[in-house]
Parts: sequence; C-alpha cells; structure tokens
Amino acid sequence: MQPCARLLVADDHAIVREGLCRLLATHPGFCICGEASDGRTAVEKSAELSPDVVLMDIGMPGMDGIEATSRIKDACPGTRILILTAYEDKNLVRLALKAGADGYLLKNADRDKLAQAINAVLDEGRYFEPDLHITPLPDDGEDEDGQFAVLTRREKEILALVAGGLKNREISDKLCISVKTVEKHRANLMKKLDLHSVAELVSFALKADFLLR
Repeated sequence: MQPCARLLVADDHAIVREGLCRLLATHPGFCICGEASDGRTAVEKSAELSPDVVLMDIGMPGMDGIEATSRIKDACPGTRILILTAYEDKNLVRLALKAGADGYLLKNADRDKLAQAINAVLDEGRYFEPDLHITPLPDDGEDEDGQFAVLTRREKEILALVAGGLKNREISDKLCISVKTVEKHRANLMKKLDLHSVAELVSFALKADFLLR
C-alpha cells in the first residue's frame, strides 16, 4: 500500500485550518502531519516535520505566506508548497511563484479540485487556477538598471499592489500589516527608485514588466 502524502496546513484562521484538516483527512491518500497559525510557525514546523506538501495561506500575522514560502524552499527544497488563499490578485500570484510556490488555489475550491491541486504538485508539477494567466516575474537584477535588486521582498509586494491600484488600507488588510507600515515601505521603495508619485510608480512597474499581462 502506497504511503499517504504528509500535509502541513498553515492558516491563521482556526476554523479554516480545522475545516481543511477534517476535509483532507477523509481522503485516503492524504494525512495531516501538522498545523501552523502563522508563517514563522510554518517555517519551523516544515523544518521539524518535513511534510510532502504545505498548504499555505498568504495573509498571516507576523511573517506572511510568501516570505514563509521562500524560507521553506531555501531550507527544505523537496517540500512542495500550494498557496491556498482567498486573494485573486494576480500580482500576488506572481510573487508567490517567484518565492518558489508550486501551486496557487483559491479557497472557494471544492474537495475534488483541492485534491487535484495537491496531487499535481506532489507529482513534481505545478497547479494554478485555470483563470489565472501567469507570466514569470523578472529575476532580481534582470531589469535594465538593476533597480529590483535594491528592493526587499516586502517592498516588491507593496510595489505590485500599489501598481495594481490598491490603496494603503487595502494593502494593509491584504498583507496583515498596519497602514503605517505600508506607508513606510512605500516611502522606502519610492526613495530607492527615485519616484515621486503613484503615476511614476505604475509607469516603472509596467516598464519593468512587473505587472501581469
């Protein structure tokens, strides 16, 4: 009998996390090896438990799911990561892909679609929502002036969301950080890029092919 795939579920909402665990436990090919309520715990438990797949939410307190994905991939490259989130923002999809995510699925998926996505990433493949048309993000330093190389991962997230039309409060809610923190990151990235308005910010993002086509 083939051993079941060991899954780690990372989500800051207990009711969602517990519901996912109960749902996945009914599938004969899956077993839950651990849970995490934030990104930092997901990183720690991935190192401790070596799950086959991590189901990762994005908007979690402290360390978000994108940063956690990057750290898990650095420490445990064999672990597959499926982003499971309510966010349909395509710029976040690209950031998750750049961080090393193997799949991206929305939380409105049914049991069969969730199982399909998990099996796809287990088979060394990738799975993304069919309606999300993904193009790769440029690697750090690939832009002509090397400007992306000076931005932190969080600043790149802010850049993507501002350029996508989100206001500070919306970015705050999406990334689970304070409005003041958003404002600080936004000011830092505009200073680094020598930009002085949202229009210049959007223009830079488009020129650098940072937004989804």
